[in-house]
Amino acid sequence: MKFVFKSIVIALCSFATYANTLSTEQQQAWLEDINFYENQVRTKHIETFHTLAERDFAKLLKELKQDLPLLSEPQVEARLMAITGAIGDGHTNYFMMSGPHQHFPLRYKFFDNKLRVIDATKPYQHLIGAELKTINGLTVEALFKLITPLLPGVDNQFSAKTRFEFYLTLHKLLLGLGLVKENAATKFEFNLEGNTLIEQITPVAMSEFAKLSSAFKSHSDKLNKLDIGMPGINLSLLKKNKAAYFDFNAYPSFEQVIAKCKALQKQLKAAKSKYLIIDFRGNGGGSFYTGLAFSSCLLTLDQFDWKAGVFVLTDEHTFSAAMSNTVQFKQILNARIFGTPTGGDPNQFSESYRFVLPNSKRKLSVSKRYYPFLFEDTDAVYPDVLIETSWLDYQQGNDPVLSAVLAEIEK
Repeated sequence: MKFVFKSIVIALCSFATYANTLSTEQQQAWLEDINFYENQVRTKHIETFHTLAERDFAKLLKELKQDLPLLSEPQVEARLMAITGAIGDGHTNYFMMSGPHQHFPLRYKFFDNKLRVIDATKPYQHLIGAELKTINGLTVEALFKLITPLLPGVDNQFSAKTRFEFYLTLHKLLLGLGLVKENAATKFEFNLEGNTLIEQITPVAMSEFAKLSSAFKSHSDKLNKLDIGMPGINLSLLKKNKAAYFDFNAYPSFEQVIAKCKALQKQLKAAKSKYLIIDFRGNGGGSFYTGLAFSSCLLTLDQFDWKAGVFVLTDEHTFSAAMSNTVQFKQILNARIFGTPTGGDPNQFSESYRFVLPNSKRKLSVSKRYYPFLFEDTDAVYPDVLIETSWLDYQQGNDPVLSAVLAEIEK
């Protein structure tokens, strides 16, 4: 579940009046959008008030409407993000990026609770590898507490970290929270090998930010990936280990899996693969029915060691359908899970109903189904073998999770 909303509500109510507050016309447009939002959330969510009390939902919206004359557009959006986040599930989301926005030109990733720069635009490439310490004097810990209750796609503490890594770059979000100023550079403090670096950084267009991913080589670069006609799934045949390794990074359509199943079976039979590795790391979801079709295609092959030779790899990005298929593959494929806990909750509100606000055109989603995949109280799918990637491994392009699976096969 997402974080308790009360602390964020207090923070967002202590706003300062902006020079660029909404015009009367803009206030009316947002009022209509908020009313439309309320109706959609109340009528389309399968159980709107599973975490947030109905009276609190109504109170938050009433206060937002009253405050409109004092707010800027980023502040309105931050308030709506906070209210949506308080509903408390990872498929009920306000997508601030559906409107105009900019990003600070850095990409981050946590290693041992240190937030490091893993990519940057050309003027800031000297910061790659540095640990972020503060933004405008606020520590990463303080920023995490302020920002994570608003974030979309959060089911637990693991997905909270991944969303924070990304949304900390979103200038409009920080502006709406009053953490940065409009039309002014922002002060960043970093630590690089014991040295403090201070930078004044301005945001860039999404098109420039989108070019960033990671400046470090990927472990998957070492694999000979084969196109199997299922977009989002690549096959590597590890002949030395007699293993078929599937990098299941994204979901193809159900029809694509069915259409290419026989060709894949023929390919695996020819390779005489005995062990099966399905890698859901980095997979944010799709349709778990597609994943079940994929597993059905594999299950007919008697060549695999179905007792002890199936492995699923997970991390904090494993969400929604990828998390669901992880649970299912553990059950129907007798798979063992290696890696880190999933970002998705196995007992989850899911299947997004998406809608657009009529005036601002901002996009949102609410959950229209509930799936209890595990009949126990848990917030993630926890691996059978916990293996974390260290900062050193990441820099060197090593993959300790896959290495551990291959070592298990060698036994």
